[in-house]
Amino acid sequence: MSLKNAYIALGSNLGDRMSHLRASLNELEMSGKIRIEAVSPVYNNPAVGLGNVPDFLNAVACVQTSLSPQELLRRCLSVEAVLGRVRTGQPASRTIDLDLLLYEDVQLDTPSLQLPHPRIEQRDFVARPLMDIAPGLLISGKLIESILSAIPAGRMSLWAETLR
Repeated sequence: MSLKNAYIALGSNLGDRMSHLRASLNELEMSGKIRIEAVSPVYNNPAVGLGNVPDFLNAVACVQTSLSPQELLRRCLSVEAVLGRVRTGQPASRTIDLDLLLYEDVQLDTPSLQLPHPRIEQRDFVARPLMDIAPGLLISGKLIESILSAIPAGRMSLWAETLR
């Protein structure tokens, strides 16, 4: 099977956030079916819609994979569980959050997976790091630069440490 390009958003706001982000990249690669091609700079971002909780660190990784979109999503969920993510069904702080943003030009709308991720166009903490590693990227016919410029500026800031 040929390798496919995909983009995964990474986020953490509990514990040693950088360690959780690094561990998630390592865990993704451990299957041997995912190769990390590029990782964006890391951004510190206030939690959205969660009240008074610790800030998130966010980044985006470009990966190459032989997994299908559904298999890649399952791998992301498995990595979250290994790293202590507890899903309650409600928005909450988390050790790690992995969101499959894009998988080639695939468009999906299922109960468990929507591609492209429907909130890319609302979240600067996703669109900015995505633009950092894929500046000419087209998402549903729109350039990532245009998507980012249409999102109201948040309070995110560049984090000093990098993941790779």
